[in-house]
Amino acid sequence: MRKALEPANERQSDIMLDALMDRGFAIPDSVNADKAGQFYAEAMRGKPIGALRRVFENLRLGRYPKFQSFLPKPAELSALVDAAAKHDRDLLRIEHEQAEAAKEREAERARRKLSPEERERRRRRARAVREMIGTATEARKVEEHEDD
Repeated sequence: MRKALEPANERQSDIMLDALMDRGFAIPDSVNADKAGQFYAEAMRGKPIGALRRVFENLRLGRYPKFQSFLPKPAELSALVDAAAKHDRDLLRIEHEQAEAAKEREAERARRKLSPEERERRRRRARAVREMIGTATEARKVEEHEDD
């Protein structure tokens, strides 16, 4: 996941743009055709490679209805890549939080070191509580049906 957040170099974004143009995507009329390469290169500079690849793949497959035959303007393309990168960063953050929580749980278990007898006592107690909750739930269902 971290590798997907590394910035793309200009060559990678150029290759992707060329591939889309080879597949028939046209540069919008509002973008100066002579300077389009420069504009797109500026918009893609420093963008995460994973997000860039995903956006270009989605463009190629026609998953953006607005951009099925024309390339997005440089600013629109930049916004699409930023949205994809935000998703990647969120996933990385969640992954990091889960790893931290697992470390904390493991540290807590190591600190407690319950005896086998204590572990079994807690299991029996948890089982009894679950049974009690189940019984109360069943009784509540019967009461609700009687009220109807």
